Amino acid sequence: MVILIFLQIFTRYILGDAVTWSEEASRYLFIWLIFLSIGIGFTEQKHISIDIVVDRLPVIGQRILKQFVYLLLFAIVIFFTYQGYLLIENMMGFGQKSANMQIPMWIVYISLPVGFLFASLRLVQTSIMLWKEEQNESKEEGPIL
Repeated sequence: MVILIFLQIFTRYILGDAVTWSEEASRYLFIWLIFLSIGIGFTEQKHISIDIVVDRLPVIGQRILKQFVYLLLFAIVIFFTYQGYLLIENMMGFGQKSANMQIPMWIVYISLPVGFLFASLRLVQTSIMLWKEEQNESKEEGPIL
C-alpha cells in the first residue's frame, strides 16, 4: 500500500503523469487491512473499552463479565459475517466493476465477511485465553513449601 502511494506521488509530481489505478488499489488494500485487523484487536485487547466497572470487580467477576462481552461480540460478529455474505451475493448479481482497475466490486466487499469471520475465530481464541490465564495463575499460587 505504501509502495503504491509512493508510486502515485512519484509519477504525478516527478514524471508529470499519474498512474491512474494506484490510488484505487491502495484504497481497496486499506479497506482489506482494516477488516482483517479487527480480530487482532480482540486478541490484543486494543479495541476501545470502558473498564471502570470491570476493574472494581473481583478477578472471577472480571472474567465472567469479559466472557459475557465476548459472547455478545461473537453474536454481533457472526451477524455481520452473514450480512456481509448477503451483500456479496447482491454485488455478484449487480456485476459492478471498479472505475480504474475494472475488478469486480464484490472482491472489495468480500473483505467484510472474511474479516469478521477471522474476528469470530479470534474471539474464540481470546475466550479460551481468558480461562487459561486462570489455570496458569492457580498453578503459580500453589502450596508454599
